[in-house]
Amino acid sequence: MTSEQRLKSELLAVEVNEDFTEAVMQFHDNSRLCFCHRVDERWAKSVGPVQRETEAGLAGELLSAITTFRLNAKHLDIQFQDGSRWDQAVHPVS
Repeated sequence: MTSEQRLKSELLAVEVNEDFTEAVMQFHDNSRLCFCHRVDERWAKSVGPVQRETEAGLAGELLSAITTFRLNAKHLDIQFQDGSRWDQAVHPVS
């Protein structure tokens, strides 16, 4: 199974802010993959479930497999070491 397939099978939700600079993906194990992409600032981090934030879970596994990502008003595009890619349109939470 590729990283993209694993992400798709375990993904519960994607939330993005109004200016498309931050996004959070939540997975079935309640871990989260957080992204920030602003001018002069780009990072991704994994966060475990509430009250167990240091336990990375699936988000941590996926984070270690990411080679690059891009977040903008068009999409969240994540490329993985195995050559797979998750590229989807995202919409701000209202």
